[in-house]
Amino acid sequence: MNPLLVTQRGGRVTRAGHGAEQGSATILVVGLAIVLFACAGLAIDGGRAINARDKATDVAEQAARAGSGQLDDAQLRQPGGAVVLDQAAAQLRAEQFVADAGASYVPTTTTTRDSVTVKVSWTYKTAILGLVGINSIDVSGSATASPATGPKGATP
Repeated sequence: MNPLLVTQRGGRVTRAGHGAEQGSATILVVGLAIVLFACAGLAIDGGRAINARDKATDVAEQAARAGSGQLDDAQLRQPGGAVVLDQAAAQLRAEQFVADAGASYVPTTTTTRDSVTVKVSWTYKTAILGLVGINSIDVSGSATASPATGPKGATP
């Protein structure tokens, strides 16, 4: 019998290296559980972050549309009147729409004479990834809207 392969201890026969393998299945199961938990966290929080980004984009689109309805009446009523935005009113209306959306969105509004651009930012608090140190995901959406003036080349 080869003494390197088999040893006797207190009347018990064991193979060399057998004690070194004890607990290896536990390490494998724990490692696999951590990997599966991370995948579940990415799937759940990743999906919710995509949904939050879509909602932020929707709020930005609606706010831009609301702002683009704020026309400069004085210029519109002049002979040959031009469709021009009241920039201050457009910005105020867009930001008010974002505030009314209810969430803690942070709007950034830019207006010109003929368009309103709204960017909405929000910080999504993670549900599962917080356990591994990712406590939040920043999401944002943006949109630009102009006043609807009818089809090009149409005559009244």
